[in-house]
Amino acid sequence: MILAIEIDNSRINFGIFENDGTLATNFGIATNVTKTSDEYAVLIDSVFNYYKVDRNSIDGVAICSVVPMLTSVIYALINQIFPHIAIINVEKGIKTGFSIKVDNPLELGADLVANAAGAMELLKDSKDKKPCVIIDMGTASTIFAINQNNEFVGGSILPGIEMSFNALHGKTAQLPNVSPTTPTKAIGKNSQESMRSGVILGTALMIDGFIEKFAKEMKAKEINVIITGEFSQAVIPFCSCKHSYVPNLTLFGLYCIYRKNINR
Repeated sequence: MILAIEIDNSRINFGIFENDGTLATNFGIATNVTKTSDEYAVLIDSVFNYYKVDRNSIDGVAICSVVPMLTSVIYALINQIFPHIAIINVEKGIKTGFSIKVDNPLELGADLVANAAGAMELLKDSKDKKPCVIIDMGTASTIFAINQNNEFVGGSILPGIEMSFNALHGKTAQLPNVSPTTPTKAIGKNSQESMRSGVILGTALMIDGFIEKFAKEMKAKEINVIITGEFSQAVIPFCSCKHSYVPNLTLFGLYCIYRKNINR
């Protein structure tokens, strides 16, 4: 079995995959850069015990991180827990299955690389080679494209759902703190309804607009759209674009990267 670990700005997500790529179980803990390595050691150990992770069944580990302060900490802890197996970290030089055509590949978030690897694996048997746009709605919302030549060509980064709500509440004097639940209509009758409409429905409309713009820039009549991320289910009902929802795309992408880099 392969253990995939995604270190995000808000969560550290764990996924355990069967050797055929089936997700056996997944769980997560809150990201906290103030915790010591000892605190994380106790927390990860307890979480593994709670979910009855059979450590002897783990054959390999793949890690991606967008929190540099935690990358080496978590890597070292996992290496202590699994000292005799291969650990792949998503960084320069790994095999991904696609080429990266951006100005500075070192700036590209490891989660975006994992997402793209997962998307390419899901689409590998498609008869029609079409560009793919991957939308990840987490702490930030990211919209990135892979063209028909399997080249990662770039994309857009915008404030995430929760970040937008927090900004509206924190940067204004009168707007309330609102949970990111589904709006019932576009024309809100109170502050809460109006904020949900603006953030949730506004994000959906923005996504539809980006899909159209991306297709024009890549000169494509049709594109594959894959949506993932913590807040995606709140937004998806309002998106008009044809899409596939893949809830654990990043973790699956890590599994795929591990397989590409370790011959077993």
